[in-house]
Amino acid sequence: MTDTPLIEIDHVSFNYDDSPPALRDVSLAIAPGEFVALTGANGSGKTTLAKHFNGLLRPSSGCVRVDGSDSAGRPISELAHTVGYVFQNPDHQIFLPSVVEEVGFGPRNLGVRGADLEERVEAALALFELSDLRARHPMLLGRGIRRRVALAASYAMRPQLLVLDEPTGGLDRHATDQLMTVLHDLVTEGRSVVLITHDMRLVGEHAERMVVINGGVLRADGPTAEVMARHDLLHDAGIRPPAVARLAAGLRDAGLPAALTVEDFVASVATLSRSRTAGQP
Repeated sequence: MTDTPLIEIDHVSFNYDDSPPALRDVSLAIAPGEFVALTGANGSGKTTLAKHFNGLLRPSSGCVRVDGSDSAGRPISELAHTVGYVFQNPDHQIFLPSVVEEVGFGPRNLGVRGADLEERVEAALALFELSDLRARHPMLLGRGIRRRVALAASYAMRPQLLVLDEPTGGLDRHATDQLMTVLHDLVTEGRSVVLITHDMRLVGEHAERMVVINGGVLRADGPTAEVMARHDLLHDAGIRPPAVARLAAGLRDAGLPAALTVEDFVASVATLSRSRTAGQP
């Protein structure tokens, strides 16, 4: 990792017109190589916060730095070199008459040409299983496939930080697992991922860091296991931990440690069982 964060949110507040603040004095930083879950109830401010990362929204007060430089006055097209954004509704970013054109639009707009452009497009099409649909009009495809088109289009731009707003809606388990594999590969390469989601199972299984927004205020930011253990805070924020975490918490008095995944839970039960068996006369 480098010493310079990809994103720095420095005491940012934001108002939509004359409405009450949607963000209130929020500060956080995202470094290269992080997998971050941005969580909160509907209307909590998490999407509003994320849209500051690439200039879709500009702060009413405070400062946003992208790759070390103040984003004020920098166009979205410039910030897109660092930050890619996949909207919750794929139809908000699909507008070209074929899948291949849609996937190629972003990198072409960034100045990528020739063999490099072709390689990026073909790799994205193959990765998201869209090669056979390259000539189809995206808006004539199912919602789950349109979401894969939007994901492929953002992936082809190769941003240093990829923000995904509820990206698994409409995806089956195979497509969801495939997407998570892609995201982990990006993190392994030193890129960063911000996952905006209500799916706490995904958060527990994949995110290393969990940020909780409630009422436009940053309420928690830390390792996922530590934040997930703060049950009162999560309840107040309208967040319900995954079922396996709730089950493990209910068995805490029996000596079972916290668990975020089924694999962790099974391993903990097996370890506890062996220790108790070994302690018998």
